Amino acid sequence: MMAKINPRLLPADKLAEVIELRENADKQQRVLRESLTDSVKQAKDFWSSLEENVSAFGHTTKGYADSASRVLDKIDDAKHRFSDILDPDCGDPVDLIKEGRVNILNIAELSERQANAGLSYYLQELLQHRKESVWERKGKSTHRKNYKFLAPIFVIIEEAHVFIPKGDHTDTKYWASKVAREGRKFGIGLCVVSQRPRNIDPNVLSQMGSLAIMKIVQDDDQQQIASAAESLSKDLLSQLSSLNIGDAVLIGQWTNLPSIVHIDEMKSKKSGSDLNAVSEWSQTDKFKDIAKETTQGLIQKDLLLD
Repeated sequence: MMAKINPRLLPADKLAEVIELRENADKQQRVLRESLTDSVKQAKDFWSSLEENVSAFGHTTKGYADSASRVLDKIDDAKHRFSDILDPDCGDPVDLIKEGRVNILNIAELSERQANAGLSYYLQELLQHRKESVWERKGKSTHRKNYKFLAPIFVIIEEAHVFIPKGDHTDTKYWASKVAREGRKFGIGLCVVSQRPRNIDPNVLSQMGSLAIMKIVQDDDQQQIASAAESLSKDLLSQLSSLNIGDAVLIGQWTNLPSIVHIDEMKSKKSGSDLNAVSEWSQTDKFKDIAKETTQGLIQKDLLLD
């Protein structure tokens, strides 16, 4: 499903990320913060109401006219560029998640900052709903009768090094860490997938109870994995660079001892795999003509040189 972000549900700092205000643009950040009132969030036309408040703040607050004008430009740009993503009338995006099914959240159209804001919102809400579900069934909560998720949830984050980076703070990293620490008590699991484990926050990586390690060549990637998996021997570590396609080392709770397994190739339609550029070119008619002309030209040139 296409990722949706409802700007009504976001605090000002998250909306600033979504419409791509610069983090160090303090005046623009204040304009948005002061303009995003409860009445705006409840207005029938969210964007128009927000723009009116921003314009009014710029006119009535000394020294903020230019900043308000820039915020208006950012809002207008976001409305047109991300109209399929930013939807103030979509309700709660979490409602789109269906229990008992695999739900794939497509964030390809989102910028990195937007994806961070969106994923952190999903993680926060999923964790809170699972907490409410468990607390209510144990008789510890009475204020949310219609919790959304009766069954446990398993969240998989692809390209985890982007959203849970080592050394940098992101909201997704904060909530992923919280889910990794607390989720098992409330029936929400977390899986992180990455080809660059050296760039994943080690605190989150160390919370993973099981690891599936495929071919890893870089030493720093191997050392990051070794630090997160105490049961990974030096012999197995040395074999990671020579694993074949589909081979993986399983470590952790899903196997008594570290084991090397082979995963069968998926025969159905693949997505996300590398394109075969040579094959694509060979199937493109217009490139065939170009190749023929170029080859003939080289032949003529060689003949002339002879």
